[in-house]
Amino acid sequence: MLDGPFITRGGTPRISGMDMLKAVVTDLNTVDEAHRGFYVEKDGKFFLNVTASEGYELDNVQGLRSALGAERNNVAVLKEKLKPYEGLDVTAARTAIDRVAAFGEITPDAAKTAIETAARLSAIDPAKEADKLANEKFETHKGQLTAQFNLRETELTTKVKGLEETNASLTGQLQTLVRDNAIKSELAKLNPLDDARDAIELLAGQMVQTKVVNGQVTVEVLDVNRNPRIKDHLGSPFTIADLLVEIRETKPSLFKPDEKRGLGTQPGTTPAAPTGVVNPWSAETRNITQQMVLENTKPELAKQLKAAAGVTD
Repeated sequence: MLDGPFITRGGTPRISGMDMLKAVVTDLNTVDEAHRGFYVEKDGKFFLNVTASEGYELDNVQGLRSALGAERNNVAVLKEKLKPYEGLDVTAARTAIDRVAAFGEITPDAAKTAIETAARLSAIDPAKEADKLANEKFETHKGQLTAQFNLRETELTTKVKGLEETNASLTGQLQTLVRDNAIKSELAKLNPLDDARDAIELLAGQMVQTKVVNGQVTVEVLDVNRNPRIKDHLGSPFTIADLLVEIRETKPSLFKPDEKRGLGTQPGTTPAAPTGVVNPWSAETRNITQQMVLENTKPELAKQLKAAAGVTD
């Protein structure tokens, strides 16, 4: 046991009359022989045998310091972790934890989103929302139908236009065919020269036009002003037959000679009026105005018509 007065030098305990004794040595020979009795051997080392007194004793200070440092570090870490919870009511915190536990694995962010969604849905008026959805569906359906209608309208318009163009072309061809056939048919009755037939048809065609009336192709003869020609005071239309007779009278060289022409009239017979010509001297179609016109413009025809009607000057 170590007894005796302590002298403090620089804050380090010392024994009067000797150097400082080490708390632990590995070789006892390093200790003054007079002091070796103060050591006890333990685990291959020699420890100074000190009796505890008034709370002081020999201990492994390094281990204690390391443990103390670790604990102090743990306390500092815990203090940092506890800072966000300073002033928190324990009972309220426990209640909140219990409530959170009731939601299972729902995260705070998910819970926040759910709350916002619920608030937004609760503010929606079902009636207005239904009307809104109905209007949206209606507008969508309307847009689709409009697009389909416009596409179909374009297709039909293009088709109708094509049909109209085809119809116009066919109608034009039909009108030309009707006109040409009418001229050919009447011209054949007047014995044109073979070489002059095309020329006569072309000449007549320039004074004849066709038009569609109530779905029927009609033919009419035009005057120099391109107006329909009138044959008499009754408003009778001037026909293709009338036109061709007129052409034969004005251009007789284009027609074959009449076999009876120049032979005179056989006794006891009345010469006939030209084909297709209304005789203004006949009792049925008597027309003094037309008589005067023919006598001034076509005296030979007038003479022929008067003879056919049995009228003598």
